Amino acid sequence: MYLLLAATTVVRGHGQMNYPPSSRQGLPGKTWPGALSGEGAGGYCEQPNSQGHGNPLNGACMIFSQPSATQPNVSTIPGWPTNNASRARTHNVNVSDGSAADWTKKMPWRAPGSAAVLGSGCGVAGGGDAFNSNGGWPPTGMKQGADTLDLPAGRPTVWSRGSVVEVAWGMWANHGGGYAYRICPNDPARGDKVTEECFQQHPLDFAGDVQWLQHLNGSKYQIPMAKVAVGTTPPGSQWARQPIPGCVDKHGFEDVCGVHGTEYAPPLPGLEGFGYTNSTKKGDLYHDFSIVDTVIVPSDVAPGAYLVSWRWDCEQTNQIWQNCADITIV
Repeated sequence: MYLLLAATTVVRGHGQMNYPPSSRQGLPGKTWPGALSGEGAGGYCEQPNSQGHGNPLNGACMIFSQPSATQPNVSTIPGWPTNNASRARTHNVNVSDGSAADWTKKMPWRAPGSAAVLGSGCGVAGGGDAFNSNGGWPPTGMKQGADTLDLPAGRPTVWSRGSVVEVAWGMWANHGGGYAYRICPNDPARGDKVTEECFQQHPLDFAGDVQWLQHLNGSKYQIPMAKVAVGTTPPGSQWARQPIPGCVDKHGFEDVCGVHGTEYAPPLPGLEGFGYTNSTKKGDLYHDFSIVDTVIVPSDVAPGAYLVSWRWDCEQTNQIWQNCADITIV
């Protein structure tokens, strides 16, 4: 049985790419890179050194963009919402009229891919240059707002042109919305420059209409995918609604959904709600799972070094979470 337990405190945010393993989440030896099993798997990204901030989550899943007083124009869609169908929404799913009641209308997921991000498309430490108290600490040893593209490259994962490959991410706190995977050439000898614009020029298509939840113990559960490809940026790019629903009440900031239930059907019994701190391990909760998809490697790309970027556009908050991993395409 998969049961969510109530948390004693609320921590906002946090997700990371688990596969391919990201080398761009923090300084080597000071974070847990994403994984499908062991340390850093599922939604877990704790690390032993939290720079004295007292935040047990100060680790790899602190790579994101959010507005601040010094950087106000990020993670907010620039125009009118384009993602209005209830099947693709994650919060306030039946309201899309742009009124005051439509409280998610400027959140990134309401026009996937259109909101600006900070940095290169691989994410920045702590959400931006200015510290915010909603969990926006940088990973240990990294400067607030540092671009993770500048971290040392890791051992690349090898992909073949035209193949179908597995990708995965984990979620610590459920902000709804959805995500996409993109690639960008990354060979300085070719003069490549990694930017968010480059990633948007090379979106990856999903292979089919199903995905999987992979538990820490290796077991996998196939579930249907809610794919979104209309009203996305770039036009026609494929995104997936994240499969774990938030609660209808309190804008989704509840760990166990009450009488009004969830915004959409849970993929497994009990996989619902916002999140928890895991101060006690009493249940088999959604942080024990990675969200696994298969994507198609384009057959017409040149062989060589690339980065794959995972981008999660939230609907509950003005936040966009990103990670990159080194890949070699042959």
